[in-house]
Parts: sequence; structure tokens; C-alpha cells
Amino acid sequence: MKKILLASTALVGFAGAAAAAEVTLSGYAEMGIAGGDLIETQFHNDVVINFNFSGTMDNGVEFGGKVQLDDTNGGGAINGAPTFDDEAFWVSGTFGKITLGETDGAFDWALSEIYTGTSLTDDHSTHAGAYWFTGLDATYDNQIMRYEYSFGDFAAGLSAEMDDTGVGDTVFGLGGKWSGQMGGMDVGVGLGYQDNGVNSVWGLSASAAMSNGFSVAFGYADLDGTSDAVGNGVLSDSWMGVGVAYTTGALTVGVNYGVYEASVAGVSDPSGWGVVANYDLGGGAVAMAGYGASDNGLAGNGAGDNSFSLGLGLSF
Repeated sequence: MKKILLASTALVGFAGAAAAAEVTLSGYAEMGIAGGDLIETQFHNDVVINFNFSGTMDNGVEFGGKVQLDDTNGGGAINGAPTFDDEAFWVSGTFGKITLGETDGAFDWALSEIYTGTSLTDDHSTHAGAYWFTGLDATYDNQIMRYEYSFGDFAAGLSAEMDDTGVGDTVFGLGGKWSGQMGGMDVGVGLGYQDNGVNSVWGLSASAAMSNGFSVAFGYADLDGTSDAVGNGVLSDSWMGVGVAYTTGALTVGVNYGVYEASVAGVSDPSGWGVVANYDLGGGAVAMAGYGASDNGLAGNGAGDNSFSLGLGLSF
């Protein structure tokens, strides 16, 4: 009921018949090989179909959403059953933008990851030292409402995720970000905070892209130390990471390193590094190679301390 009242209050004054509506379809597929310490080298394929919706009310307020049909396990699922994922819908106008569904909380929304490029099984960004600024998202059912407002180069956001059972405290998030030019570089910074009544996290990110093709990104997160906030099997007080990339023509290469500070005495700090290379073949096709190495923790891809993938990403 609280969630319904919050949504209803936010939408007051937006009534009116839709003036225009549009549905678009796009897709992404992968094909190649992947392997690691804990899995045999094997063929890999995956496919994602995206449904995107958009429209405009008579009063000029825009609305839309997305639903993703995902072959989650790359053809390895039992019966090969695909699933719907990332369902989220939004309304946008001079008041800002409101999104509800499987979307980022304000913490994740405000912060930029250190990873450049992509690989078939994300080996470069799922090692034991990897973190994606997920904060406390999905504490409950992963139904998140986020409000954001932009003013010039700045943007601020608020978010909430409620426990439908009425037992747990609401997860509240707050974030802000800025992007612009400084000294001939494209620069971005972000700051975010999130709290679920028991744990709290905060983080910051910064990135700079130079005209010569080099870019660098830095991230830091305070993880409270009382929970395994990232699922690597180790309670951690904080995380820090850095990524460097270079793009020339159709080629992009990147390398990153991340490390957690374990909160339990005698437990080694989980860390890891990754490298990725992408080559744009044109027409929506990209050749991709990725590698990840882990120390003192669990890799997020389930492939072990060392994992790799090589193949093609195809956008339609």
C-alpha cells in the first residue's frame, strides 16, 4: 500500500491520454569460447532481446519503459528457458524523472564503474577484486523507485526499496554526479550513499578521458564491514579500484585492479585484476577477449581464480 501511495502521489497532475506511443525491439548475441580454473574450456552463446516503450502525454510529459528477455545461462539453463529481466518504467518532464522497477538505486546511479569494454563472460570485471557499486540494491524484491533531477552538468537522485512484508526497514539512497570538461579532458565525478536501517554504504567515483585516447577511472566504497555486500565470501570494510584504457581507431584495450579491506582479523584482503580487448568490426559486431585473475577471494563468475573468454558480440 505504501508503494502504491508513493507512486500515486508522484503522478498527480500527469493525467491525460497518450498523444503518441512507440515500441522498439533490439537484440544482442554472443558466440565464442570460455574457460577457467573451475570450468572446462567450452563453447559459449547467449542472447538478449530488449523491448523498449516510449510515449508522450497530451501535456508533454514523456513516459516509457523496458523489458529484457534474457537467455540467462547462455544456453546452459535447464530446458534452455529464457527469463524476463530488468523490467522498469518511467515518466519524465520538467519536474525530473521517476523510474520504478528493476533499476539502480541512487547510489549505483550516481557512481561510475572502473571497467571499460566488454567480454563474453565479463572475466575482466568479475574477479575477486571487482565491485560494481551495487550498494544495498536488491535487499528485498529489487523493486526500486528512483527520482532524479538534472540542472546543467549536475544531477541528483533519491531512491527507495521497500520490504513488501513490512518487516525490514526501507532502503534509502542518495546520490549526485557531475560531468563536464576540464583542461581539455572529459571529466566525471559521483558521490552516493545508501542505508537499509542496519547497514550503510557510501562511495565516490572519478573518471577522466583525454583527447589522445587514454582514460582513467577511480572508485572507492565504504562497505560498513558488517556484511558481505558484494558476495565474494569475505566481510569487508572498504573497496578501492582503478581502471586504465586506451582507444585508437576501432581498438579499445583496458586493464583494471581492485582490492577489498577484509574486516575480520587474519583474513587476507580479496583482490584481483582484469584485462580486456575489443575491436569494432562494424555493423554491430565486436571481437572481444577478456581475462580475470583473483587472489584471496571468490571470483564473481564462478570460473575460478583465473578465467578467460574469446569471441564475438553482435548487436541487432
